[in-house]
Amino acid sequence: MRHVIDRSLSSVFDPVFKRESETHADGDVHSLRRIVTTARFFADSDIEFTSVAESAATARSGELVVYRIGEDCPSRLVADAMARGAAGILSEQVLPCPLPQCIVGDVNLALADITANQLGHPDRKLLTIGVVGSAGKTTTSLLLANLFRGNGIRTAYQTDLGDSDGIVQSTSTEEVPTGTALVQWIGEAHDSGCSAAIIECSDNALRHGAYDSIRFDLLIVTGSASGRSDYGESGLQCALDRMVSGGVVIAPTDDPSAMRVIGDSGVRKMTYGVRSSADVTATIVEQASGMTTLLMTHENTTAVMESSLCGPAMAANLAAATAVGRLIDKPLHEIVERLGQLRTVPGCGQHLARLGQATVIVDRAGTPERAGAALRTHRSMKGAGQLWCILAIDAGDSPQRLADYGNLIERFADTAIITSTPDSKPKFLSAAHAVLDGVKHCAAVRLVADGQRAIQWAMSEAGPRDTLLVMGGCSGNSPHSRRAEIERLTQFILSEQQAIEDASRTARSDDVPTILKIADLS
Repeated sequence: MRHVIDRSLSSVFDPVFKRESETHADGDVHSLRRIVTTARFFADSDIEFTSVAESAATARSGELVVYRIGEDCPSRLVADAMARGAAGILSEQVLPCPLPQCIVGDVNLALADITANQLGHPDRKLLTIGVVGSAGKTTTSLLLANLFRGNGIRTAYQTDLGDSDGIVQSTSTEEVPTGTALVQWIGEAHDSGCSAAIIECSDNALRHGAYDSIRFDLLIVTGSASGRSDYGESGLQCALDRMVSGGVVIAPTDDPSAMRVIGDSGVRKMTYGVRSSADVTATIVEQASGMTTLLMTHENTTAVMESSLCGPAMAANLAAATAVGRLIDKPLHEIVERLGQLRTVPGCGQHLARLGQATVIVDRAGTPERAGAALRTHRSMKGAGQLWCILAIDAGDSPQRLADYGNLIERFADTAIITSTPDSKPKFLSAAHAVLDGVKHCAAVRLVADGQRAIQWAMSEAGPRDTLLVMGGCSGNSPHSRRAEIERLTQFILSEQQAIEDASRTARSDDVPTILKIADLS
């Protein structure tokens, strides 16, 4: 089904029409029953408070005190709360205390709701966009931010490689924010003058309610998003439940499972695809020398696009971003031109090429699905040369996931090398055996525990027409650590490329015959 963009979407996609919400001033009295509607109350039917105390020991009269199991001493907290005139206690269990108590299933989720209420629900003050799925979330988020900024829309974004408040880009040393921290970040983005906020959403965090304090105007589904989960609703189903009335989903026709879930939700959608027909379709025309040429089609209009983001998975990300561009009513030729300006995403198919040497591609992978997409892409682009794969495995992965990696590298790589992350070296042998469980011809796979030695050997042995795909080893706990690991890896590869070039230059100079001057012959 083809969807025609009309002005009825302006209330969702034009930031000018976003509804402003009132921000509560310090000293305002809040009703906890109205904020946390599913809570149970003891000693009173409600708790009216002015703000949330940083701790019971510093609480002021009228503030709400929070008891965290395992972190606070209950008797001390109760004594401090009563002595300092606290309005009540927020907790996950009833305490022996005459003060009013609010009992919730998760204190952190309740605090996120309270923060959203105190800030006047900042997600309602700008265009709030969620990006969900198994792969391509970071790339799609950065494509959207680039597209919006190019059209004069100040945009904040939050990804697992870094964030921006619309003015300053940074790589936080903390984990990607959810709950209270995310609400505060959206509030800061609005205060910075942003009209849109793009949030890369973790599937696990979605299923655990970490985004329940915000609502999405627009939801973009990337990679694959299964409609089933062993733990209840999938991340996609949870995200759909968080959409505003009248919101729109950018849906992938290449993923029938996600399409069924989205169809069952009844949410308005605009589709994109690479292998299947959709409202926005990307067709790969050519891939060579680290560049891809696409035909991007919407309705009866087609535009040619060139991008350094290669492969069907990246084409799908570009198509998803193009669909959003059409929703904000931008001409197709302007959209593809702007999206083509994003040249590289750190650790996402990052090309490191030097004349006369094998091309090295850095891809942090992280899951077998993302590793498979990278292998298929660069297998199709390798030309006359061979595809080498250097895979750094994490000993913390399950045996099944490691076996899946083994199956993929045997299918798509001409030469496969298994190595490890620094933290996984002590358990490398057992993890490598799990990888080999997915391989039919184990003798064809080399095991090198030290990642740098594995890369050095491959670079020294590969021919100038070969492609070296370096995957994994970049899975830190924060955007800063991930970016730092990617940077260390790329700098090591660049230094090795320089060393190979210097050695080659020295060898060539040794082979050049000495030219004697005429004076030497006399």
